[in-house]
Amino acid sequence: MRGLRLAALFGCFVAIGMSFGCGGEEVEAEERPLAVEINLREALENKGESDLVATIRGPGQVGYLQPVSRRQRNEMVTTFRVQNTSTNALAGFTVDEFWYDRAGDTVGGGSFRMQQPFLPGQIIEVELRIPRDRRMSRNNYEFSHKNGVIEATLFEEMDEPTPLEEEEDAEDAEND
Repeated sequence: MRGLRLAALFGCFVAIGMSFGCGGEEVEAEERPLAVEINLREALENKGESDLVATIRGPGQVGYLQPVSRRQRNEMVTTFRVQNTSTNALAGFTVDEFWYDRAGDTVGGGSFRMQQPFLPGQIIEVELRIPRDRRMSRNNYEFSHKNGVIEATLFEEMDEPTPLEEEEDAEDAEND
């Protein structure tokens, strides 16, 4: 019987506590934003402050000078200039080089990938380094980008490579 009284007394305390906790005046909940708002339109309108660039989807176009391959210690180093002749930037611009022996079997190859977008009219210097093999006879190049293939055209002449903004800032700092 004593246990029954204790249970009833405990039940009363719980009921009274719940009525105080649940009742009374309403407390306003703080309104928190669920996500950070990003105004993309402002970023696109402020071209000087924005790093966003429209890129090409589908085939792109580049022009390049005849590649020059030379032996340098235990490596074959191939250098050439490439210019983006497309209407928009190329994302993930890649150059792959394949070397073949006299029988036409693949001996080796190298790859170059541009980390930032390849802007229209921009000229870059591409350098490919691969370990030298005495069976190397001829090579071939394949141009591509993230959103498709590239139509490459061999140019007779081209301007000097376009300096990157970081390089220009470093030169300005050295001159000051």
